[in-house]
Parts: sequence; structure tokens; C-alpha cells
Amino acid sequence: MRVRTPFRCSPHPCEYEIAFVSDVEGDLDYFNRWVAGSRCVAYTGSDEAALTLTHARAYFVYGGDVPDHGRGSERLLRLLVGLKRAFPRRVALLVGNRDLNKLRLTSECAPSDLARPHWSIPAPHWDPSAPTLSQHLEQVAAARGGATAESCDCAAERLRWMYENTLGCPATFEARRAELAALRSVGSATGDNGGGGGGG
Repeated sequence: MRVRTPFRCSPHPCEYEIAFVSDVEGDLDYFNRWVAGSRCVAYTGSDEAALTLTHARAYFVYGGDVPDHGRGSERLLRLLVGLKRAFPRRVALLVGNRDLNKLRLTSECAPSDLARPHWSIPAPHWDPSAPTLSQHLEQVAAARGGATAESCDCAAERLRWMYENTLGCPATFEARRAELAALRSVGSATGDNGGGGGGG
């Protein structure tokens, strides 16, 4: 579900004012535009490193699907969690399928699972056209020239295979790489969305 506009209550006096946005999917530029038009949520400073609620009657609900397509997933997560910590009773963060499916990473990227032979890991059963991990590694090895599937088998390539073939977000690996590089060099939550997915 794509929610392109925030829910705003009537301009008539009321007890609460609720802002809602959903499915930003890492598109930080879109989220920044949404914040600019919100009466309830604002950045605390010009560096756009933290959010606040604008008045005592303001509430905020995020409807799920924080990460994936854009290059702002990590920064958006930090912003939302920071806002929740600042206003725990007035901020609700709901989870979507793109949030829930990342829970797999805690087990499938654990050392015990990374120790499994690559040939023992099957393709996703719901997509008969998807390659197995071994097939993915063979493609990587062929592209590198002279490499083998075994020499290419590492946590990064397994994560790339998962994103591209089992999590429904083939651009996320490179988007996350670009974002982490930006965070190391800039250290803030601003800009560099680099295109990507479809806003909330």
C-alpha cells in the first residue's frame, strides 16, 4: 500500500493532531518533503539529524516499510527510532513486510548459518526462476575471472544474494553500500537519496 499524503485532522479545534506516513522505503528525499509539509513533525535543526513533535497535541504514526529501495534506509531508521525515544507515548512505529522480513538477517547472517556449505542452501521455493546461492556464486566467480564459487563465498555475497533473490529488493545491497559510504564521510541524516523507491 502506498500512502502519498499524510493524514491530517480537521483544522477545527480538537484534542489531538495525528500525522501519518507509510512505505517510505528508504526514500529520504521524499520523507524530507513530507516533513516539510507536516504540522506535527519537524526537524530540530538545519542539519536534519533529529526529529521532534511540534506541539503538545501532536502525535505521529509510521505505518511500516522503512527500508529498501532508496539510499536513506539507515538514516530514516535512526530518525524514527530517535523520535520514538523522545516521545514514547506519542509516537507509534508499525512494522510492514519490508521491516519484518529483515528479521531473517539475524539468523541467516549469523556465523553458524554462514558456516553452512553454499551448495546446501536452496533457492527460494516461491520463485522457481531464482538462482540457488551456488549458482549466484558461480556467476560472481565468472564475472571476476579465474575465481571459484568457494573463493567468492562470503557474508557480503550471501547478503547480496538474499536481497536480490529472496527478499524482493534487488537494488538494496548497492543502495545500502552507498548510504554507509555517505554516513562514513558525512555523518548526518541529510540528502544523498540517490533515487530509488517510491516514497510513502
